Amino acid sequence: MRVQRRTNGLAGLIVLAGAAYFAALQFNVLPTGLIDLINRGLPVLLVLVGIAFILRDRVPASGLIALVISGVLVGGIAFSAYNSRAGRLSSETQSTINETVSETITLLRVNITTLATDIDLFTGLDQAGGISGQYAGAAANMLETRYAENTDDTADLVLTETLTEGFPGLNDIGRATLSLQVPPNVPVDLQVNGGSGTVTLNLGGLSLERLNVSVGGGDVVVTLPSYDPLFSQPEDSLGEIAVNGGDLTLFVPDAVAGRFDISARSSTPEHDASLYNLLSGGQVLESRRIDAAELVMRFTLSVPNGRIRLEVLG
Repeated sequence: MRVQRRTNGLAGLIVLAGAAYFAALQFNVLPTGLIDLINRGLPVLLVLVGIAFILRDRVPASGLIALVISGVLVGGIAFSAYNSRAGRLSSETQSTINETVSETITLLRVNITTLATDIDLFTGLDQAGGISGQYAGAAANMLETRYAENTDDTADLVLTETLTEGFPGLNDIGRATLSLQVPPNVPVDLQVNGGSGTVTLNLGGLSLERLNVSVGGGDVVVTLPSYDPLFSQPEDSLGEIAVNGGDLTLFVPDAVAGRFDISARSSTPEHDASLYNLLSGGQVLESRRIDAAELVMRFTLSVPNGRIRLEVLG
């Protein structure tokens, strides 16, 4: 009587994967972050072996089922861990922003691009203070700063948050903060592109020519200035504020008559009906005194997954 020899494909797969892993370590071909993730997931091997042992001879393809369950478990744990660390404020990487703005500059273009960062932008006391700010982020992040004054008397400030190359370790990720002070007496064209995080733009006193904001996740608070743009007509739109995963709060000075075109997917804005009219089936929010106002600002608002709240500052 011949006894059929029983083989264990799962055990062979574990041995093969372990050999490949240690070979990759020897040749230094794995990113440090990936090694960290694998090492943290090694205890799941015990779960894999335990499930395979329990299901053996009871369920067909028990090894494959154990492998799938363990893979889902590792993925869920890794996803939860990375999300938890990504929401933690970090300060391992820090940089200072300090730029002098010449008195001859007639337009300052500010372009900010971030990943997971809380942004706080506010107006300085005078032009002599120039541009100043502070960035604090995780070890895997850095802020690239570029400032240039052009021959046409305009200037460009570009702030770009980037990730270091490779797969970041769990301890190397986190949420950053960026505070930026902009001088009040220079016309400013401001553009903010944020991945996630709270964005607070206190623009009162700023010579705001245009404003474009696009944020993937997080609340946005904007305080508009009492300012008549030099390079736009009252009927021109001054930009778009798009908040894709949070609420938008707008503070509008009493001296400014606003007209806000609202995208079709946005919710009905919260506002004082005695000061603003909701027109065109909820697609336009307009000041009741826009026809007589000396200062008029027009923006497009897109807030598909949150609330819009407008308050008038007396």
